Amino acid sequence: MTDEMVLRAQQWVNATYGGVPGYNRCTENGRTGWQTIYSLTRALQHELGITALSDSFGPTTLARLTAYGTVGQNSGNMNMRTIAEAALYCKGYSGGQINGAFGLDTQSGLAAMVRNMGLPVPQLPLMLNGVEPKVFKALLSMDAYVLVNNGSAAIQECQRWLNGAYIGRGQYFIGPCDGHFSRNVQQALVLAIQYQLGMTDSQVTGYIGPGTRSGLQNSALVQSGSQDSGPTGWVRLFQCAMAFNRYGNRWGEGGGVFNDELARIVSVFQRFCMLPETGKGDYQTWMSLLVSTGDPERRGTAIDCMYPLNSTTIQTVKNAGYKYAGRYLTGGTNKVLTHSEIALIFDNGLSIFPLYQEWGDAVQYFDYTQGFTAGTAACAAARGFGIPYGTVIYFSVDFDALDEEITSAVIPHFKGVRDAVAADGNRFAIGVYGCRNTCLRLEAEGLTTRSFVSGMSTGYSGNLGYPLPGNWAFDQISNFVLGAGTPGALEIDNNIVSGRDLGVDSVTRPRDPNDGFYTMLIWLEARAKQWREDHGHTARSAPELVAQFLRMRSNQYAFTGSNTVFGELDSGFIDFVRGYPGRPDDRPLRDPKHLWDLDIDHFGASFGAILNHNLVSDLTEVNLADFGSWGGDVLSVLGQWTTSGLPASQAYAFAMERIATRADNSFLTLSDLFADVDALVLGHQSRANPQVPLSTLFQNWYATPAAAEARFANFYARRFKSSASIADAACNRMFGLIVDTSTGPIRDAFWVEQFSDNYLHPTLVPEEARKGTARAFVDVVKNYAGVS
Repeated sequence: MTDEMVLRAQQWVNATYGGVPGYNRCTENGRTGWQTIYSLTRALQHELGITALSDSFGPTTLARLTAYGTVGQNSGNMNMRTIAEAALYCKGYSGGQINGAFGLDTQSGLAAMVRNMGLPVPQLPLMLNGVEPKVFKALLSMDAYVLVNNGSAAIQECQRWLNGAYIGRGQYFIGPCDGHFSRNVQQALVLAIQYQLGMTDSQVTGYIGPGTRSGLQNSALVQSGSQDSGPTGWVRLFQCAMAFNRYGNRWGEGGGVFNDELARIVSVFQRFCMLPETGKGDYQTWMSLLVSTGDPERRGTAIDCMYPLNSTTIQTVKNAGYKYAGRYLTGGTNKVLTHSEIALIFDNGLSIFPLYQEWGDAVQYFDYTQGFTAGTAACAAARGFGIPYGTVIYFSVDFDALDEEITSAVIPHFKGVRDAVAADGNRFAIGVYGCRNTCLRLEAEGLTTRSFVSGMSTGYSGNLGYPLPGNWAFDQISNFVLGAGTPGALEIDNNIVSGRDLGVDSVTRPRDPNDGFYTMLIWLEARAKQWREDHGHTARSAPELVAQFLRMRSNQYAFTGSNTVFGELDSGFIDFVRGYPGRPDDRPLRDPKHLWDLDIDHFGASFGAILNHNLVSDLTEVNLADFGSWGGDVLSVLGQWTTSGLPASQAYAFAMERIATRADNSFLTLSDLFADVDALVLGHQSRANPQVPLSTLFQNWYATPAAAEARFANFYARRFKSSASIADAACNRMFGLIVDTSTGPIRDAFWVEQFSDNYLHPTLVPEEARKGTARAFVDVVKNYAGVS
């Protein structure tokens, strides 16, 4: 709506200062806004002799104006008087004729504004009075001094009291009186508290630091019967803090008196914040009123953490009394939840509240489409874990979202989440992780049912001047290392629990005995991703790096030439993983058909051999891919026969007892056979598409007994074309004269290292023994492949 006097103010300032260097013209539209305020500010700076003009009414402007003095009817600079008159109209008050006369109409408008600010006003006429420097600073702002947008009368009364009580202090400046709690209002209250503690102008900050916390602990207790002895004091300050958090009405006759009604309201606030219900203005209550963390030393009963919990760290968490763990459904190099971690958490008597975050730490990651994608992915992951119907999933807004960004990006994003969850059948409820304002805005829009408040980010504008949302479930207030200096040390975020969300303590998906192995593999894959992307080591694929770490869990695959066979070891990656915190527990991988474990270290080595050496074109020949997997193991069985003292005629029977045995008396146990089969089958899949994680490949082949059985047929077909004669020829070639010039010498060196030179060279082993051992291997493989 156009205001004629605002338009005249805009026209005057542009006409008067349009040619001044550094002046920015405002739009002449009759509507007040920051552009007009900035033009008037630059005009005032010019009149004060400042050459580097700025939109900010900063310390230099205030110092120059203070030196000049009050601007009114008796001040000599007509333009400064006119600037004040123009600014009064921009504030909605009378400024006279905007000609510098500073007559009765201007003084009446000034008096009305000063009164609304909560400052004392002398009786009219104010012929000798004018605009004091701090009032002028407030005049050139967009602060309102009347209730706007359904502002609270109780908050306004506190705002006016603060202005009137502390305007004489050097670092206190006039704040808004619009009935709304805001960042500036919160800082004004903290300044008043610091003055009440006896701090000087050079000591006050407007922020809660160690000195203020100490003062609140030692000096600020108020309770029933407490009463201020003068116009300022702890009771009024506490009443302001309560009002700003929307607890309690205006104080009226009870100003400065802590009565029984206030004690009752304090108990209600304490119950809401999960504080001890003392009914007193004690330290923890003060802190919860003043800062988004509340008392940062307060211990909650929930944690969230970026590292997977393992059997050691969960004991630390459990022993510290925590009952709930926030863990991530997907995403990140550390955060992702796994089935085995879910089981571990439940087995230790804790519950889970699921979180979703892929990015979410900047505004560009938020819009409707990305929200729909996030909702779809979160629902799919939750269903995959067997998360029960109705569980709240907390979608992260992990940045200081400004109010306009919440409107333009975050709210549309959560509408996308809402629609994706609806498309999935509305199995899950929608929650948000974010600062207080983000949580409040989404709650008001009806887009979230629960809030996980990032209260720990005390410097976020979205946490300054905003109360806890009514639907808060978890309040993140501190970060520290739990169990520091112990093997179970874990960095956690410490969260207060409201009881509105108790998480889940069971899932509908049956447990898989291999969940622990998959968890370990997924964690290693995350480290490989970091090593490649963050540290620039891209020479090896992520699956090969993971396999190298598995290979190096023991040193049994470090014989002469091992790096040639299995691939040059990236020792930097091995050291990186060993030094990285939060490594999951080592867990076995069990074949679901034969109910026996794979030799994981063996797989890591053999997988490397397959990746680094392709199959021979003539499948009756052998190379390092074969020697590094099945071939070297069959050779070892032959070596065992040479040390047994048995005749060559019994070599077949000897090998049949040793190949795929469950006893620990062979170089080719059932665990070893699994490793060789999986190395070739998964290795060739990984060669074809190295982007597919090893964890995915294993989960596919180990999903069911039928899938596990099928990998043996796949091995037999891929390496030997399902031909017993090809398999027999390749096996005998491993024992005889090897055509491949790189394989023969390594085979010979391995033989000497394993069986010493006191025994025959493999080519000199009796032919009957070599053929018997080869035939035993082929028969075992055919049996496991289901081939008659």
